[in-house]
Amino acid sequence: MFADDLSRYCIDAFDQLWTEGAKAPKMMSVGLHLRIIGRPARIGGLEKLLYHMKNKGEVWFARRDQIAHQWRKLSGLPPYGSEID
Repeated sequence: MFADDLSRYCIDAFDQLWTEGAKAPKMMSVGLHLRIIGRPARIGGLEKLLYHMKNKGEVWFARRDQIAHQWRKLSGLPPYGSEID
C-alpha cells in the first residue's frame, strides 16, 4: 500500500459522503493502524486526506467519545453519568 492509495480511496469515500450529506448528515470513520499508517512513506496519504477534508469546510473532526456524547444529546438521552429519575 502506498500513500496515494490511502488518500485516493479515502478522498473518494469522503467526497461521496459529502454529496450525500446534502440530504442527511453522514459520518466517516478512518481506522489507522500503526503498522499501516505509521510508516514514513505512508503518512503523506493521511496528510493529503486531512488537507482535503479541512479545505471542504464544515467538517467535524471528532473522537469516539465526542460522537457518542453528541448522539446521546441529539437523541434526547441524558449525558453519561447523570442520574435518571
